Amino acid sequence: MKKKVIYSIIIVSVIIILSVAVTYAVYTFSGSVNISGTSECFDVNYVKGQDIGSDSNPANFVLASTYTEGLSSVIKVNLKDTCTITNGTGTLYLNTDTSVTSSTLLSGKLLKYQVLDGTTPVGSGIVSSAESVEIYKDIPITTTVKTITVYIWLDGNLVTEQNQNEILSSVYKGHISMDIKSGDK
Repeated sequence: MKKKVIYSIIIVSVIIILSVAVTYAVYTFSGSVNISGTSECFDVNYVKGQDIGSDSNPANFVLASTYTEGLSSVIKVNLKDTCTITNGTGTLYLNTDTSVTSSTLLSGKLLKYQVLDGTTPVGSGIVSSAESVEIYKDIPITTTVKTITVYIWLDGNLVTEQNQNEILSSVYKGHISMDIKSGDK
């Protein structure tokens, strides 16, 4: 009987010590995190070109031989002059919504994107999934306005007589987003 009481006291003591240690560790960890800065420094403007697709108006594509014949949107981004942050780095994403986008476009690898930083091509590829896809990363952000244009186009060179009707009746819905991090530590 005496051994049971001693074991019980030891077990309860160990549980109390572990609880105090874990609580202290969590408190110390969360107490030492220092997050500063504001999102007010970054100025991101999306300038709508042709509709790339929306809830009320999914995009219907025409066959194109080059990205300039596709649909486009423009993003203008910079640091505000009043900001104390001197630089930042951005990543641009293309997010495809499969609830509206035709699987024919994704599986056929017919839908392409092209990204221009000013007039310089900086990224291109095929839209083949509904994931959030990095289409331009490590974008230097300063107080100078940076103009980025994203084109989405249907490659007419890959369309055949057999799949033309299905492809031309396909729709696409997606959006562009940008993640920006301060370069100052």
